[in-house]
Amino acid sequence: MSFKSIDVRTNTSRPIWFRQVVSDLDRHEGFRPYAYPDPLSKIGKSYPAKKHGWGLRPARAILAELGLSEASGRPWTFGHGFTKGVTVDSSITKEQSTRRLEEEVVAHTAGLERLVPKWNAALPVYVVTVLVNMAYNLGIERLSKFTTTLDLLNRGQYAEAGVNLRKSAWYKQVGNRAVELTERLINGKIAREHMV
Repeated sequence: MSFKSIDVRTNTSRPIWFRQVVSDLDRHEGFRPYAYPDPLSKIGKSYPAKKHGWGLRPARAILAELGLSEASGRPWTFGHGFTKGVTVDSSITKEQSTRRLEEEVVAHTAGLERLVPKWNAALPVYVVTVLVNMAYNLGIERLSKFTTTLDLLNRGQYAEAGVNLRKSAWYKQVGNRAVELTERLINGKIAREHMV
């Protein structure tokens, strides 16, 4: 199925890799209905999400309780990790967030052809899911800097690409997500517990 035929409004035209990526990202990004501060912001570092309930209740109320200004929490985030257009007062339903996630997956694949020609036709599904997940997580420009990994993928050396990714700063920064995705490349399959 051609990538251009994906219709995020219906399940009937979604290829398996697309459904898998959305499921993976739902698990990796998590969902929070209310705005929360960037974990690396001054507020995020000083007032951790787990302790203060960021994202689970209105941020404005938490700020008032803590006597804080919204400015030191930017960029504000909500849903499945969205920052664009999000303010301290933003909220989103799970359905709205899932729809936006699907649209973002499509948007983040726009530059993949430049990095891995015929990526959605030539690569096995398990490899496509890793590539698209990384494009979502990093953006195309940052992903383009993974030259050795991309070269290995283009040569069909998927396990070697997984091993190479384990040496990257990305692997150390994103935790379980990186472990899952590199194991997928190394083992040549999507783990049963993660399959859609």
